[in-house]
Parts: sequence; structure tokens; C-alpha cells
Amino acid sequence: MRIHLAFLGKRKGESLSVRPQPEEAQKWTECFSTLMTSKYGSSLYRAFLLREFSNENLEFWLAVEYYKNMKPKKMAARAAQIYQDFVAVQAPKEVNLDAETRLITLTNVQSSQLDEHAFDRAQRRIQHMMERDSYLRFLQSGLFLELIQTENYPPSR
Repeated sequence: MRIHLAFLGKRKGESLSVRPQPEEAQKWTECFSTLMTSKYGSSLYRAFLLREFSNENLEFWLAVEYYKNMKPKKMAARAAQIYQDFVAVQAPKEVNLDAETRLITLTNVQSSQLDEHAFDRAQRRIQHMMERDSYLRFLQSGLFLELIQTENYPPSR
């Protein structure tokens, strides 16, 4: 199965392509954060991970990013949900964390002083794993390489 870049093409009613310029896509190689701050970069990375059946790490990372920006009164319920979905042993979308990080995260989630930092350690570990593995594979994938080739970009009018 091969994902093409068609989903980055023109949309109905739009005169411009949403496909990023090769120069913009090339910036995604600078660091993982640059990729994730790009609307198109993060979408393409997600599509890549879905194709490889390894999107749970990114889903966890994004859930934590969303959690960090929540109103404090909603944090406890969301923290418990993130823990149950991703961190708990045998969670439906369990991410690969060491026992110490799981325990620290559980302690944070159960704390009466719950804040936006409850998942910091776990998120850093997962981001580090993505940076060393799936992010590098993404940058070497045909999907990404096709995007940065200037000869594949439609000429501007």
C-alpha cells in the first residue's frame, strides 16, 4: 500500500494548492518540533505512521499536547483517560514506557496537585523514541522524498 500526496492537492473551491513548497517541507528535517508545528507536516507524518501501523506514539504525544492547554477543571478526567488509553499496562493503545516512567506518570495523574506537567516525562520519552526511529524513517520515506523534490511541484502561475 502506498500513500500518495494527492490529499495535499487543491481542494474544491480553492485556487491554491495546500501542498507545501519543497523548501517548507525541507525545514521539517531540522527537528521533530518543526515537523509537528507544521499543519501539513504533522498530517503527513500521521499518514505515514498509520501506514506503518505505529501511530499510537504520535496519538499519545498529541493527546498530551491537547491536555497541556486544557482548563484546569477538566484536566483530571482527561489525564485519567490518557493514562488508561496509552500508559497503563495493556492499555488499548499502549505506548512503550519503562516501569519507572509509568509509575511516575500514575503518581502524577493521581495527585491532588494535577497540572499540565503530569505527562512530561512520558511525553519526552515517547518523543525521543519517535525522533530516533519513526521520524527518521519518515524523512527517508518515498512519501517525504517525493514532497521535497522541486521537479514534482506544480509550477506557479
